[in-house]
Amino acid sequence: MQNQVKQIREQIGITQTIQLNVPVQLADGRELNQVTMRRAKVGDLRSVSHYQNEAEQEIALIARLAGLIPEDLEELDLSDYVQLQDWFRQCQQKPKTEIPKIQKSEQ
Repeated sequence: MQNQVKQIREQIGITQTIQLNVPVQLADGRELNQVTMRRAKVGDLRSVSHYQNEAEQEIALIARLAGLIPEDLEELDLSDYVQLQDWFRQCQQKPKTEIPKIQKSEQ
């Protein structure tokens, strides 16, 4: 079921799983060989606005969208970071298809 949800989210452009060219070992010992990123929201931009320069802001934002920490991204091969940047740029555009509305249940 979780794989189906993941596939649907990727098909409609909400998330993207990116295979790394050069896997890295994270500080907690896990090997990272793919990164799943989600589309950015305005709140994500606000959360990184306190960083001093654009490079720090971008690294923090991409890390946030990937569920990682900035220090994890610093270990990536540059070719892999460019893949993440490309996805980030793509998600600033309109999604591939209309994203279904999520109904909030009334309590």
